[in-house]
Amino acid sequence: MLYSYKKINIEAPFPTKQCGHSCQTYLVDTYKDHLYARVIGLQENEKFIIHLSLDLLAFDYKYKNELEIKLRQYYKNNNLHLITSATHTHYANSVRDLKYVSWLLDTLYQNIISMNYLEKGNIYTTYNYVHTTACGKSRISNYETNNEYLCLIRFFDDTSNFFNLIIYNCHPTILSNQTQFFSSEYPGYLLKLFEDEYHTDCSFIQGASGDISSRFVRNGQEYKDMIELVLPLYKEVKKLMNCGIEKHLLKLDYSERNIEYKHDYSPIDVSKLRKDLSTRELETIQIGQEIRKNINNQLNNEIFGDRIDEIKLGTWNLGSIKLVFYPNEIFSSYLNGLDLNKKMLVSYSNGYGPYILPIDFPYVTYEMFLDTLSKETKYTIIKEILNA
Repeated sequence: MLYSYKKINIEAPFPTKQCGHSCQTYLVDTYKDHLYARVIGLQENEKFIIHLSLDLLAFDYKYKNELEIKLRQYYKNNNLHLITSATHTHYANSVRDLKYVSWLLDTLYQNIISMNYLEKGNIYTTYNYVHTTACGKSRISNYETNNEYLCLIRFFDDTSNFFNLIIYNCHPTILSNQTQFFSSEYPGYLLKLFEDEYHTDCSFIQGASGDISSRFVRNGQEYKDMIELVLPLYKEVKKLMNCGIEKHLLKLDYSERNIEYKHDYSPIDVSKLRKDLSTRELETIQIGQEIRKNINNQLNNEIFGDRIDEIKLGTWNLGSIKLVFYPNEIFSSYLNGLDLNKKMLVSYSNGYGPYILPIDFPYVTYEMFLDTLSKETKYTIIKEILNA
C-alpha cells in the first residue's frame, strides 16, 4: 500500500466574497485562520483513492469530475477515484467566484500531482464514535434529533498511527454572519489542536448536519466563543484516541451510484408557524420564503444555483467502517436505521445540494423552503443509504 498526505493552502491570492450567508456581499482579504485542502492518497496496485477535504462551503460535482478526469489522465489510471468533501465553513472564499474556482482547480491539480508516496506495507484502520452535543445540537426549536455523533477513524502501519480522520455533524456557523474575515471555523481549529498535540496527519469531514448547529449551545458568535465550543469537543476526540479498538485491514473499495431526483413544488403552509421561535429562526424563515419564490418561478436561486435532477452517492468501504458520501445538506434523521458500528453518513461530498428534510417533517423551518424533493425521492434516498 502506498500513502501520501498533503495540506494545500487554498486562500485566494486576491479579495473574494465569503460564501454561506446571503448577507455576505462584501469583498474580504483578511484571514483569521489558514484555509486548507487536506489530501490523502492511497494506492494498492491499480486501486487508487484520493480524498480531499476542503475548507469551503461546497465543491461542485462538475469541478470534482473535471479534476478527477485530469488526474486519471496524468496517472494513466482509470481506477483512480477522487472523493471531494467540504468542511462547510461559511467563512471561506466564495465558490461562486469563477476566478477563484479557476485558481483553486489549478492549485489543487498541481499540488496533487507533486505528492510523494511512501510504501506502508499493510495499513489498518480503527473506527469509534460517541454521541456528543459539545459543539452543537438541533437548531430547530422543540425538535431534538439525538443524532449528533463525533467519529474517529485511525490509520496504522506496522509501527504507528500516522493518519486520523475526524467526522462530526454540526454546521460551522458559530461565528456571526457579519464576520468580516475568513475562517476555517471549528473544524480548522479542532484540527489545529489535534496536530499540535499528536503530530500526525489528519483531516475532517462533515456528517449529516442539515439540522445541527451551535444555535442553542453557543454563548455568543465571536471568535472566542467558537474556541469555547471547540475545547470540550476536542476532549471527546482525545477520549476516542485512547480507546482500544480492533484493527481492520484497510480496503480501497469505492463505488458510486446515481440517484434520480424528482421534485415537488407545493406551497409551504406557514399557518402553523410557532410563536416560540428564536429571532434568528424567524429571520431565516423569511429568507427561505424569498428563496422559495424564486424556486417556484423556476429561476436559479442565489443560494443553490441550478435545480438538481440527479446526484451520485459514493461508498467507500475502509474495512473498519463504510462511509457513505452524500452531496446534500441532509438532516441527521437519515442516520436512523443505520448500524453506526458499520456505516456512517457524510454530507457535503462529491457536490452540493439543498436541504433534505425527513418525510412529513412537522415544523416550519428555513430549511423546508429549500427542500423540493418528492416523498418518492426521499424513500429512494433512505433505501439507497441503507443498502449502500
